[in-house]
Amino acid sequence: MKIRFIRYLFFAWAILVLNACDDYFDVRPKSQVLAEHLFETEQGFEDQLIGVYKRLSSTSLYGQEMTYGFMEILSQNYDLATGNPYEEAGRYNYENTSMKSIIDQIWAEMYAAIANVNVMLQYVDNDLSIFSDNNHDLYKGEALGLRGFLHLELLRMFAPAYTSNPSAPAIPYVTEYSPSVTPQSTVEEVLDYIIRDLEDAEALLQPVEGITTLTHSSYRLTYMSVNAILARAYQWKGDMENALRCARAVINDPFVQNNYRWVDGSYLNNTEKAYWDRLFSMELLFRLNVSNMDENTNVYFRNTGDATQKLSPSSEKWNDIYEFTSGYGTDWRYSKHWEYDGNDPYFAKYWQYNGGRYNDQVPVVRKSEMYYIAAEALVSKDSIAQAVAYLNEVRTNRNISNPLQENLSAADVQNEIYKEYRKEMVGEGQLFFYYKRMGYTSIPGSAVSASDNVYVLPMPDNEIEFGNRQ
Repeated sequence: MKIRFIRYLFFAWAILVLNACDDYFDVRPKSQVLAEHLFETEQGFEDQLIGVYKRLSSTSLYGQEMTYGFMEILSQNYDLATGNPYEEAGRYNYENTSMKSIIDQIWAEMYAAIANVNVMLQYVDNDLSIFSDNNHDLYKGEALGLRGFLHLELLRMFAPAYTSNPSAPAIPYVTEYSPSVTPQSTVEEVLDYIIRDLEDAEALLQPVEGITTLTHSSYRLTYMSVNAILARAYQWKGDMENALRCARAVINDPFVQNNYRWVDGSYLNNTEKAYWDRLFSMELLFRLNVSNMDENTNVYFRNTGDATQKLSPSSEKWNDIYEFTSGYGTDWRYSKHWEYDGNDPYFAKYWQYNGGRYNDQVPVVRKSEMYYIAAEALVSKDSIAQAVAYLNEVRTNRNISNPLQENLSAADVQNEIYKEYRKEMVGEGQLFFYYKRMGYTSIPGSAVSASDNVYVLPMPDNEIEFGNRQ
């Protein structure tokens, strides 16, 4: 099947230009000459990347739909009122006009971001003399990492799981900034391209990690966050040996241990709630800044008078997620991520405050996910005690005092991994991918049987030139 990228081709002939008002770089239909001018200086490459991250922070992507919005609805962690704008997504009715618009926009914006990255990569090796220090490797590694990451996200949404059908037609892996049509690759081929780009990014970023971490921290891709995404990609492919290797590279790295420490009570029990680190942001390996986030989140997570907009688990579901009746009420995720606003309980992970220290950010990759990946890989190797140790480290640092026992069966440990994903990732759009990768035929909370009709989002109609998805 051949794919025509109408939107992508529009962007692919475009270049990035500076908007002096807000320093926002976007893809626009200008001449190639302007692109060449933009990349005559090192600052042009820096500004290009800033534009990519700003695009990713939009409400169409990680500023809403890819985190607490559309993708989280698919996880069934919210209880939606009749009339909620996401009600049809909760039924997996992807043909609904509003839901189709969200899906189409995700597709278009992700490929536009890839176009932004590809035009930069087209120029990055032309003149090494313009770069100071090791910034050439830094920018190129960051761009390759973004390309791999974005394609992995698209693959997880718009193609069957590798465990379901590695030979199935998937998505195009776009590596060139050109008007040519990129053919559709298989799931396995796309994963190989993703892993190649991420490994190349890792090799480029490793020598300049000192610069990377000092300059960008977790708001930009670094050597550590690329390793984390590699662990996710290998896990998606079922290559648990390499998934374990990459996850452990993050877990055991001294920089991560010293600078991405587990959140503790001092960040969660301040008398001023504006100083609560509800996102456990100090643990985030990759996050994005979302300007004026309260303008979008309050209607969903605060009592604004319109209950149909509310995105929150009910008290019954919250107690179920966090196993309250089993004695886990001390879990900080239970006690700090859900509370009353007026007379009604609300999901509070994204509460914003005037002057709040942890406002305007969304998680993309968590340190805790590396522990879950490592634990699952160890279960596959029948190393139960080591797997349990990784889970207990997360649980202990979530204020759970009773550890899991080492004599659990492999099935029991896998179930504990699932429960941890569910607790840790509420509101982050990740649990749906767990269900898909593991091949759940029924998603908890949904009456719809889970198959590729649920797990594979439809590509935009005007992207398909011949035939239907096979």
